[in-house]
Amino acid sequence: MKVGMLLLIEGFIILLFGGIPAVFNFMNLQGFPYPLPTTFFESHWFIMIYGFFLTIIGNEILVALSVEWSGKPAPNYYVIVFAITVLISLLLSVLLPSSPYALYVVLISLAMLIYHSKIYFNSSQLGLKPTTYNYLLFATLMITIFITAFQTNFDLPWLSLIFPTLTIFSVMSRDIGLVFGGRLIRDKEIAAAYIFLLLGLLIYPLTLASVFIFLGWLLSFHGSGLLKAKGRLYPRISLSIAWTWLLASAILSLKSYDAFIHSIAVGFLFNTVFGVDAVLIDMLIASTGFHIKIKPSYIPIIILNIGLLLRTIYDLGFSSPLLILSAPLQGIGILSFYLNTFRQVFKQIRKGYKVEK
Repeated sequence: MKVGMLLLIEGFIILLFGGIPAVFNFMNLQGFPYPLPTTFFESHWFIMIYGFFLTIIGNEILVALSVEWSGKPAPNYYVIVFAITVLISLLLSVLLPSSPYALYVVLISLAMLIYHSKIYFNSSQLGLKPTTYNYLLFATLMITIFITAFQTNFDLPWLSLIFPTLTIFSVMSRDIGLVFGGRLIRDKEIAAAYIFLLLGLLIYPLTLASVFIFLGWLLSFHGSGLLKAKGRLYPRISLSIAWTWLLASAILSLKSYDAFIHSIAVGFLFNTVFGVDAVLIDMLIASTGFHIKIKPSYIPIIILNIGLLLRTIYDLGFSSPLLILSAPLQGIGILSFYLNTFRQVFKQIRKGYKVEK
């Protein structure tokens, strides 16, 4: 099995360690009658951003996008060292939660991604020149490394959202076009949206942040062509829901910190992952010599977003016994998505090996 697949599995395991304690913690907070274990919850935001998202984004930069752009992934040893640095940072975040050592190791992981990203400034294997997403991707890594260094001295967790959110905006100028069958994306609008969203997250909790995030949503929604998109229904629905939560985040930033954070971290990021993963995972698996076809299910999307809606209602101050379902539903939605995906991936890979033999 190629290291790209191992990195994908590592990301899923990290997701479990970061997500399950958060589900239990929120259920305890809502008054669940029996105490639930919340080990690792103190490091929840770190595990999710600098564990799960760093791993899957690293997988794209080092493997999937690298193969597509240059014709080859990063060397195996390079990917393995990257994976190990991520795990070391997570271990330090759990053992020494109040120290900056975990972030120091994250800086090493980010530096590795930046170093490999130099290939994206060269012409592609097909002779194509670097495009908007090449430059924005590199800019995101540079911004993230400065923010991470800043966080070694200042505890502002929401700034960590800049990394996965801007990464999505970076690759959106191309990946959403692939998802919609080659549709052209207005990359200048996406670049402008990128800047507005960055400013919004940087100046939060100022009221002006809401305006910047709204402008980022407006330009990205129009630039992506989601409203008039054609092609497969599943990604259109998932990405439309993602951008609805991004719009909601502009409003929720004025109302509730938790609702604002999760509207982006869960609503925008995970719905986007759901929408594009079928294409990106195929790109990743293709580097191993196999081509697969993922048949997504609508059930995870429905469960996830019902749970997040209940969570938002609770964060806005409403109370109901029904709201205790919010955290479990979000967890089940995300978990069921990946289980369904991995089930199909490994089934098709096994069939491929049998055919080769």
